[in-house]
Amino acid sequence: MEDYNQFMQQIGGWAEELLLRGISQFTMKDVGVLEQFLVEIKRFQLTFLEEIVGLLIAEGRSLALGNGNEELLLNHYCRLTQYVQLSIQETS
Repeated sequence: MEDYNQFMQQIGGWAEELLLRGISQFTMKDVGVLEQFLVEIKRFQLTFLEEIVGLLIAEGRSLALGNGNEELLLNHYCRLTQYVQLSIQETS
């Protein structure tokens, strides 16, 4: 359970950093970070979180390449942060 909590904290840290940079500053580096998170998400068998992160990766990649929808990316980002926040609260 401690591994899970640390992992959720790690995702939360990334999300806070992106918020400070600004959602419009999403880059391919962020896509790489999220893809690394997906490996752990699959290990923990978190199907719904896997779906959220997959959508965030797809829209983020499009935005980083110049043809994405920032509002849709923000929506996926908010879902991710809400999931992480609730998960951390549940395990505390």
